[in-house]
Amino acid sequence: MKDKLGQDNVKTFREYPFSSGTAAEKPAGAESQYLLASSRVLRPAFLVLPEGRENRPPVREPGSTAAGPCLVRSEDWLRQGDTLFAAWLSSGDGPEADLALRRIYYRLRDEAAALLGSPDGEWAAVSLPAVPELASRPDRLAELQDILLEALFNALAEQQREGGDSRLDLLAPHPASAHEFAAAREFIETVAEQTLGHRFAAACHIGALIAPDIRPAAAEEIARIADFLVLDAGAADGDAPEESAADLVAAAEGILAAVRGVKPAAVVLAAGGRAAAALADLYRIGLNGIFCGADHRTEALLRAACLVWMDRHEGVDAPYGRL
Repeated sequence: MKDKLGQDNVKTFREYPFSSGTAAEKPAGAESQYLLASSRVLRPAFLVLPEGRENRPPVREPGSTAAGPCLVRSEDWLRQGDTLFAAWLSSGDGPEADLALRRIYYRLRDEAAALLGSPDGEWAAVSLPAVPELASRPDRLAELQDILLEALFNALAEQQREGGDSRLDLLAPHPASAHEFAAAREFIETVAEQTLGHRFAAACHIGALIAPDIRPAAAEEIARIADFLVLDAGAADGDAPEESAADLVAAAEGILAAVRGVKPAAVVLAAGGRAAAALADLYRIGLNGIFCGADHRTEALLRAACLVWMDRHEGVDAPYGRL
């Protein structure tokens, strides 16, 4: 399973467009969609991708490729405008809790179908729920993550049966070590095998949503077994003061150096309002792109397009020549 997943990882992320999310035109002679083929410069493309299920772009034109996944934090699904999740959290154990959990499953399954369903197929990267209230109850958190995965995989299977081309990536939230990430990955794979069987390897990839304060050595070890990494810089549309954005860049630079030291082609993105505020510096150090919410997306697209244009037309080599 893991060998096949590793082979498919490159395939998935090569489907991203070359620009900052505004076009999907492939430069002549390029071998990988994460590389700009040029005698002067070799650097990853930089992507500006949506965060939040309500911020997905309109349905793309028939025949075009997906611009990349939309990042969805599953705890947002659970908390937004619904008392069912709060009731489950306070219900403890027993039949009442089991009934509430099944009702949450049915709601998540409907929302997952809406997220993934479209005539052209949709691409989503969904993080497993991170619920502080369950920090002392890993058994209940595992139950919640299990029903989320079951809902996602059943929705994906239904799309596939109908001939759709939906894509689903998954993120383990805030692992502190390679051991924690490996356990999360094994859990995801087990549920996927039970639900999707061999189709999982062709449709899903597993990454890590890592905190900026993670030790670079830990990020390095996680990167060895993760299909991609997303640096979590907070809420998509939250405030991003300049000083906190600077802290994010400093952390990202250390993490990226450690990760690329052992996995030069690793896909590393950032997510959240601070990532949008720090876009130019994240581009400079070589991140593959950012996820951001609607409040920051237009400005981020314009800034990224300017940076890409300058890189291609002004002959800037180092420090952008590293991968």
